[in-house]
Amino acid sequence: MKAIGILSAFVVMFSLSGVAGAWESDGLRLRGRMQTRWQVEDSEGDWSNQFILRRARVDGRWQVLDWLRMDLEFEGSDGVELKDAYARIEPWSFLKLTVGQFKKPFSRLRRESPWSLVIPERGLLDDAVVRKTSHGGFGGRDLGAMLGGNFEAGLKMRYALGVFNGDGAIDGRDEQHTDYVGRFQIRLIKGLLLAINANHKLIFLGDRHLTANLFGADLRWTLGPFRLQAEAAYGDNPSAGSGHRLVGGHLVLSWRWEVKPGWTLIPAAMAEVLDPDDAVEGYGWRLAGALNLDVGEHLRLVLSGEGAFGDLDATDAHSGAVSALNAPMRIFAQVNVMY
Repeated sequence: MKAIGILSAFVVMFSLSGVAGAWESDGLRLRGRMQTRWQVEDSEGDWSNQFILRRARVDGRWQVLDWLRMDLEFEGSDGVELKDAYARIEPWSFLKLTVGQFKKPFSRLRRESPWSLVIPERGLLDDAVVRKTSHGGFGGRDLGAMLGGNFEAGLKMRYALGVFNGDGAIDGRDEQHTDYVGRFQIRLIKGLLLAINANHKLIFLGDRHLTANLFGADLRWTLGPFRLQAEAAYGDNPSAGSGHRLVGGHLVLSWRWEVKPGWTLIPAAMAEVLDPDDAVEGYGWRLAGALNLDVGEHLRLVLSGEGAFGDLDATDAHSGAVSALNAPMRIFAQVNVMY
C-alpha cells in the first residue's frame, strides 16, 4: 500500500508540473513549491524507511511600487512555520534596504534556494552552525535590517551589511542575541564569483554577555556545463560553549547535460570536512552524490545518497557532555514540484 501511495503521489505531481505556474496579476505573484521523499536512513545503527513531506512552501510577492516590494513565505511539514516576511526598498541598484525576517547574508550555500540545490542536503557545516545553533544560526533567518546593493568599479561587486536581533521566539528559543553580519562578493571574470563573509554575534544570558565570531569565504566557478562551488568557515561554536572553535569546508561539483529540449540531467558530488569542536580530538567528513533530472520548469526528480564518517564529537554547552552530531547515512528518491 505504501508503494502504491508513493507512486500515486509521484504521478499526481508529475501531472501538475506540466500545467502549473505561478499566478501573477498587477504586481502580485503567488507561488507554491513542494518536496516529497522516500528515504532509507541509518540513524545510530537503526535502519528505517519512510515516505516524508520534506517541505512545502507557499509564498507571495507584491511589487507595490517600482522601488518597493513585500515578500511573505510559509512552510508546512510537521506544522506551519513562517519563513520570510520582509519589505525591500530599492531606490537604486547600489542601495537597497531590507527589513523584516529573512536570511542573514552569510554562506553562499545557505542563501541558495533548496529547490535549486544539486545536492539536496546542505550538510555538516550548515547544520552545525550556519543554519541554526543554540543562539541563532550565523546565516539562518532572523529579524533585522540589511543594506545591500550592486555596483561596478571595473569589476562587478555586491555587498550586504545587516543587523539582526530576534529573541528566538519564531524558532522556539527563549534568549536574546544581536548579530552584525557582512558579505562582499566580486566577479573576477565571467562565471567566477568570489565572496567573503563574517558574523559577530553578541549573546545575552541574563547579566552575562558572550561573543561569538564566524568568518567564511566561498567561490562559484561556472565553465560551460560544469560548475565548481567551494566554501570554508572558521570561528566559534556557541553550541559547544565559550572558547570552543570549529573549522570546516566543502566542495561541490556538478555538470548540466540537456538530454533533449526541456529535459536536463545534472549529476553532482559533494565532499566536506568538519571539526565542530577544537577542544575534542578528531574530525569528520561527509560524502554525498545526486542525480537530478529537470523536466520543464516545474519538476525535478532526484536520486541521492550521503554518509558521514570519522569523529563529529562536540561539547554540549549546557550539560558539558561530549556527543556526536547527528549525521545519518541515507539514500532517497525525491520529487521537487514548483508551481
